Amino acid sequence: MKFLTKSYFLCIIILSVSLVSCQNNSESKMDWKIIDFNKIQGEKPFNTYFDALSRYNFNQILNHNKDVFFLLGDDSEENHDNYNAIVYSTKNFGNSWKKNAFGKGTVKEGFSLDNEVFIIVDTNRFPTSSERSSILYKSNDFGDSWTEIFKEDEGNISNINFYSQKAGIAVFSVKKGNDFVYEYRYTNDGGENWIYFDLNPDFNAVMTSDETVLFIENNINVYELNLKDGKKTLLENLAVPQNMELAYIRKDEKNSKLIAYYFGSEQNSTKSGICYLDKGQYISLPDEYYINTYDDFFYTLIDDKPYSSYAWSDDRGKTWKTKKIEEFFIVPTPTGYADKGYVYKLAALFKGSQEEKGARLVIGHPVIK
Repeated sequence: MKFLTKSYFLCIIILSVSLVSCQNNSESKMDWKIIDFNKIQGEKPFNTYFDALSRYNFNQILNHNKDVFFLLGDDSEENHDNYNAIVYSTKNFGNSWKKNAFGKGTVKEGFSLDNEVFIIVDTNRFPTSSERSSILYKSNDFGDSWTEIFKEDEGNISNINFYSQKAGIAVFSVKKGNDFVYEYRYTNDGGENWIYFDLNPDFNAVMTSDETVLFIENNINVYELNLKDGKKTLLENLAVPQNMELAYIRKDEKNSKLIAYYFGSEQNSTKSGICYLDKGQYISLPDEYYINTYDDFFYTLIDDKPYSSYAWSDDRGKTWKTKKIEEFFIVPTPTGYADKGYVYKLAALFKGSQEEKGARLVIGHPVIK
């Protein structure tokens, strides 16, 4: 399938600021990198007023590492009816960018593994649309070029998770009659063909080998499922506090340990916690701390009004430092995380000259001595 590709390589003006904490802990300090899309060649404010970044609706900030990351979404904020699926990619911490357009639709999500990046382009922006289709693309050069791998003509693909360059799983919405049915499928050829396997699509599953997936039932029962013979094996029962509900399973970015994330199940609950699946160790977290992990280093961005805060711990949550962010308003979603403490967000700057105000991409991390 042919699609338009626009490439813009540039050196953009970057403003790095160090913000000294106004918290009681005077050592709490963060560095921020602020990226102005108005400075990117080929970009300009639209409607003569809104910043260039404001024309895009980004669904995900996908990090391969600190320096290599992707903005996935569309330009529907400017083109409400004829919006295009867009990927902005950088290999050098946002110093230069490349833009790829994939025709009408939105880039819903992506997954990065080794030197390969997978993205899903939906022709429909809303998952409940009566007409749906998805295309799976792959890049072997971190966004310089993209190849179509697979197309689902009557349904969507979501929740992609690859264990290797060949083996992966995803949830498919498949049209059967007048309805769409959700089901898990796996691939053993890099996404060119997909095979059904029997697992509740509501379960969050991760691959643990080319032939096995791990999932959790009833919040505590950890199972392994063999994709070849369908054998289901109970691995362990976790000790998780009551009124906590499994949200998802992730791998730690540094040590690749599997971690189950739990949120409070009661209405309006802000409780959270994580459980290391290798040892069954459960760690309760402060309210509203939906963290990312980098070995023993925990960190999170806490969305609040009018100001958000950044919190981090270097001892697995035993002690915390916080930094209130007062220089700009943080947009709640999407969020990217990478390496030891790096957070990637869209923000609205409201201080400085008129040229310095507006929508920006910001990258922050704590200064760790």
